[in-house]
Amino acid sequence: MPITHKQQRERWNQEHKTPFALKQMDAKKLSSGVKPFLEFLEKQGKKDLIGLEMGCGKGRNVIVLANQELIKKMYGFDFSEVAIQGAHRRAKEGNTENKVQFDLMDATQRWKYEDNFFDFGIDCFTSTDIENLKGRQFAVHEMYRVLKQGGHFLIYLMSTDDEYHKEMAEKFSAEEKYSFYNNWNGKFEKSFSGEELDEMYKSFTLVESRRIEKQAEFFGKSYYCKHHWRIYKK
Repeated sequence: MPITHKQQRERWNQEHKTPFALKQMDAKKLSSGVKPFLEFLEKQGKKDLIGLEMGCGKGRNVIVLANQELIKKMYGFDFSEVAIQGAHRRAKEGNTENKVQFDLMDATQRWKYEDNFFDFGIDCFTSTDIENLKGRQFAVHEMYRVLKQGGHFLIYLMSTDDEYHKEMAEKFSAEEKYSFYNNWNGKFEKSFSGEELDEMYKSFTLVESRRIEKQAEFFGKSYYCKHHWRIYKK
């Protein structure tokens, strides 16, 4: 049976409360996909940037980015109250409370931010976990709305070439193409083809596209990953 949005949130709350499959969510360094995006921003030569990460989890990327010289303030939101509680705690521990704002908010409902407010936005695997196309399309629309004209948008998402996700899609397939219900807690996950991304982000202009190749461990086994990494511009 298709998972409900409420069920998806409950599963994420549990994973944030007791990390089991995604222990990297408790990391305190930049995601491997966000680091080259920071280098891209640095090359632009701009200062006092205001950024946003949708689905920020416990705030690992938001907090590190907030400490960069070129960034004035970072915002992050997540629909998991457990994650946002953790993000607030980390910001306080790191004395970054004045440079970050964390909000409990759902990417599939209208965002609280003003139009044309952010210099850049980040989707680091969040769309992978939005359980229906309508919700993903709404999140893209909202990101476009809140970005300034000329603002940049990083997407770092699962691909149909990722070994673990291919295996899961074959064994535990969901209704949507390239998607599955994870066997460890029933959470929905979606991998993307390049063609799907072209369609999903057609309102943006593609600036750069590459793949991030790496090995990732799931339940004691190593898998080859070839994640999508793209920068778009409004």
